Amino acid sequence: MSGEIKVLNGFLEDDKAVTGQVVLRGVLDQNSLKFIQMDWYQREQGFSTAHTQKIVGAYFSADSIEDITLGMRGHRCRSKDNKWTLHDPCYCINGGQRLFAASLAMRDRPDLKIHLGCKVYFGTTEKFENDLFCKLGTSSVPVNSNVLIRNKKKESKAALLLVNMNNNPKFALQNRVAWDQRKTRHELISGRGLAHIVGLLHAHKGSALKSNKAYELLGGLDQLVQKIGAENFQTNIVRFFDVIDSCWTIRNLSGDNIARPHMKHLFLCTIARLFSAYPDFWDGKERNEFWFPKQFYRKLKAFKLADYIVPGRVPKEALYELLRKQLALNPIYEETEADDEIEAAE
Repeated sequence: MSGEIKVLNGFLEDDKAVTGQVVLRGVLDQNSLKFIQMDWYQREQGFSTAHTQKIVGAYFSADSIEDITLGMRGHRCRSKDNKWTLHDPCYCINGGQRLFAASLAMRDRPDLKIHLGCKVYFGTTEKFENDLFCKLGTSSVPVNSNVLIRNKKKESKAALLLVNMNNNPKFALQNRVAWDQRKTRHELISGRGLAHIVGLLHAHKGSALKSNKAYELLGGLDQLVQKIGAENFQTNIVRFFDVIDSCWTIRNLSGDNIARPHMKHLFLCTIARLFSAYPDFWDGKERNEFWFPKQFYRKLKAFKLADYIVPGRVPKEALYELLRKQLALNPIYEETEADDEIEAAE
């Protein structure tokens, strides 16, 4: 939907704290709300119903609502008596939930007066908006790391490959990786969790792959793609999850709330790190191609994982040793850096 955006009580100021650009500040004419557009980088789902209703209640009681941030893809505008009219398309960069809540509030009470402030950047691009969206994603409802990684797919080869795994028919988790704010019922793993597991599976190729910080990890994964190639990168992911699927099951899992210890992030990260450490699971001197010899399947399948993951928790180093012994692998010295908490990825 296109239309002119009107901003009341508008004034220009320097956006020194964020970009250093000149921005427009003011109050949105509520009749313009329906003309604000949302692009692909926005969170498509996952807003808390309780938080949305809280914002709706704030509109009803005329409480203060945090300003939203817009980007106008162009410079065409006019002003008269502090009333600004924006002629070029305007996109919401930050504040999608506040806009959604405003539409709900006006639907329930058509005569309601909405007072919603805004900050408008001029001459924006999709990339500028996406970068700023990710940068501003630390407000009362932080942007999930799934979204932050997904939104790098146009500039990060690794991010694009990871997101595209959802469309790979060979992938045991096809269409069941969550790349939005929240996991839906049928999604079995988060995109951030997948990236963390893939990093640990290839930890022997670079220390950044052990990181639990989203962008640092993504940088390591981009370097990994350069080293081993996109085909090996995707094939290794497919083969890793094929091992888990063969020993337990992934493809036949439903969205029901049943125990599935083999899909716990703690387990997947631990076994990925174990596979990375042993050349038994890699083809060639460079250890670029993951494979799982037949003699290990029976041993791994016999591991009583439920005894260690559900209902309690075994420390990850203890679980690592249990898995190593189960696979009859000789102990090797592994340098361990200060581990971030594995659970943080989920």
